[in-house]
Amino acid sequence: MSSRITAVAASLSTLTVVALAACARASAKSPNEGEAAAIPVIARNVAPSTRAWSTTASGIVQAKTTVDVSFQVPGKVVMVGPDEGQTVRAGQIIAAVDPTDYRFTVEQMAALSERATRDRDRNRPLLDAGSISAADMDHLEIGARQSAAAADLARKKLSDTRLESPISGTIARRAIEVGATAAPGQPVFTIVDLDPVRVRIGVPEGDVGHVTVGAPASVRIPALSATFTGRVSLIGVSADPATRSYTVEVTVPNRRHELRAGMVAEATISTGQTVSALLVPATAVLHNGGVDGATIVYTLDQGDSRVHARRVATGAARGDSLEITSGLTSGDRIVVAGQHRLRDGALVQTTSNGMAHNDAPGGIKQ
Repeated sequence: MSSRITAVAASLSTLTVVALAACARASAKSPNEGEAAAIPVIARNVAPSTRAWSTTASGIVQAKTTVDVSFQVPGKVVMVGPDEGQTVRAGQIIAAVDPTDYRFTVEQMAALSERATRDRDRNRPLLDAGSISAADMDHLEIGARQSAAAADLARKKLSDTRLESPISGTIARRAIEVGATAAPGQPVFTIVDLDPVRVRIGVPEGDVGHVTVGAPASVRIPALSATFTGRVSLIGVSADPATRSYTVEVTVPNRRHELRAGMVAEATISTGQTVSALLVPATAVLHNGGVDGATIVYTLDQGDSRVHARRVATGAARGDSLEITSGLTSGDRIVVAGQHRLRDGALVQTTSNGMAHNDAPGGIKQ
């Protein structure tokens, strides 16, 4: 019995010690510990800056002229000249069909035309003598003219057995071989003129008013890792209903034929004008993570220690900065470092070093 009483007393003593320790910890808590600690951030005022105006858009390289060439008469192909990638000059014979049947037709029509002409000329004096009626003479006249036209048509068809290049350029496609049968109107060659080339881009509605014909443009071709110089040659007058952009054409000299039709291009147009813009560090702009995918910055009111998420619209990137087209005004104070830890209404403490400094890519300073 005494050993049982001793064990119970020991257990009660242990519980007492635990309870006292818990009370001690509770009494040691700070009365403000339940409040959120201020998050250190770096903030700065937004100020307008002046920059040279330019606009950049992507497009496709197009040939100056593209022509599909086809035979006008049917026949068996007896000659094919240039292959794809080879250059041709205007008027050069690039293919031909068998002219034999057409040559016989020319001879036949020429003979009929000569006979009709002799009949008309032989009977013309008879009209003056009254030995032939005017109606019969008209019939002979019409016959002679029809025969002459038929002879001319036969000669044209004979000429059409030879296919000539209508322009100077490069063969982009050849769809015919010797021995094949050519059909009238079916394209057998595609010829492109690649000097100069045209780059067609879509310029946003807000920028097209700055663009003028003749403005210089820099055209970068990612496939070639090279940049070429051109000039604006055309500005569209009607916006694309889907993108609200206007077609702008940049003409680029291509004497060495480095640029090829279909290449992707990025054209930057500059006019020498200057514009005022609000630029903020790109790292200050965040996506809110919502369904709308809005972009936001955190603003800090003067005399306030809490931040507020503000939706903004961004424009072009300028180095490490982004242009803000709406949502901010000059003088607004925004968080430029430490913003990834924030939420709307968070308590902050502005600082120029420490944790906020570590959150700033590139070491952004006030």
